[in-house]
Amino acid sequence: MNLILNDIYEKYNGSSGVSIDSRSVKKGNLFFGILGDNFDGNNFIDESLSNGASFAVTSNKKFKTKDRCIYVENTLLCLQNLAKLHRSKLQIPVVGVTGSNGKTTTKELISLVLKTKFNVFSTIGNFNNHIGVPLSILELNDSHEIAIIEMGASRLGEIAFLCEISQPNLGLITNIAPVHLEGFGSFESVIRGKSELFDYLIKNDGIAFINNNDNVISNFSKRFEKPYLLFGEASFLNCKYLKADPFISFFLKENEIFETKIIGDYNFENIVFALSIGKYYGVDLKLAAEAICSYEPSQNRSQVIEKKNCTIILDAYNANPTSVIKALTNFSNIKGKRIVFLGDMFELGKKSRNEHAKIGNILNDFNFEEVYLIGEEMIHALENYPSAKYFKNKKELFQILKELNFENCTVLFKASRGMQFEKIVKKIN
Repeated sequence: MNLILNDIYEKYNGSSGVSIDSRSVKKGNLFFGILGDNFDGNNFIDESLSNGASFAVTSNKKFKTKDRCIYVENTLLCLQNLAKLHRSKLQIPVVGVTGSNGKTTTKELISLVLKTKFNVFSTIGNFNNHIGVPLSILELNDSHEIAIIEMGASRLGEIAFLCEISQPNLGLITNIAPVHLEGFGSFESVIRGKSELFDYLIKNDGIAFINNNDNVISNFSKRFEKPYLLFGEASFLNCKYLKADPFISFFLKENEIFETKIIGDYNFENIVFALSIGKYYGVDLKLAAEAICSYEPSQNRSQVIEKKNCTIILDAYNANPTSVIKALTNFSNIKGKRIVFLGDMFELGKKSRNEHAKIGNILNDFNFEEVYLIGEEMIHALENYPSAKYFKNKKELFQILKELNFENCTVLFKASRGMQFEKIVKKIN
């Protein structure tokens, strides 16, 4: 395997990059035919070569003797090993980011901050799994001075595996919450799974940034000789939250105020994460803060959309009990008429019914003018908050959507990605 891997690495070095999609392959790419749950990339070997790939790596034996094809038993494992080999030859620092909520936003903010001083690579979109992380590492080249790699997981062992590939020098866990319970099985397993990043850093003399606002993560600080605490009297950074009305404002250093385009007080932690890592790498803090103030959330993540008659907060890229409660709490502080649309939270396994029922209980703590619950699981929230209007799916909601009055109000949309709440937003005039 080593001889084959070295040969593939040589071809990778002479290529224009790596591709796993024959439709978007670029001239000179090294193509990998990945066998997925719903597709087999090996079926597109000929197409990838016709579209300009220099070589194709395949696990289909019929291509063993085909020109410009390299046969391996497992193309995904080969891709991962290639990324690990490439990372071992790079001298740049890698910042590893994981957590239950806020990973992508934090990664984006860290990237903006570090770009004020360095040539930065950061994970594109949410390429944060066993395929996305290797592809991200293989995007790195000699021009990059630092990389931020986002790592996601839905079961034990995944973060540890991604760390072996990305080999982070510095790590941050944004928070730990009961998410992906279907895969992890329990909250205790979630804690163990996320902390695999810290395990790697301890074994490899890495630097840990500790969100000591999170009680679970705070306990991990004892495992490090010199952890960087991000909040409280011993915090690495002098940064203070001012308000979120609805956008976050904060003090930095000598009471200089910065006003962002980011909503939700829960996002203040993500801002502190980015500024702290920027400070560690010697970034000018004023430039860092200005970079954060230029950031406008998109892709359904705390995205503010102004319609003719109302302001919409689309926070429906992901949802779990913790993020829903934070979103509702923050939304309750907004002035004026407030309308809430809540959709199902996915991947909660056997705890799904109870967790949705808890959301119904929590809704009683607020005084929202209108609440709409959508999805098969949200009926359990309705049991504890019967004043809400319930719809089994978006199709049912669409039948009455035009009758709703959104004039002079703020509307929150919160649900898991699979609910596709952005389709509801598009129908609001």
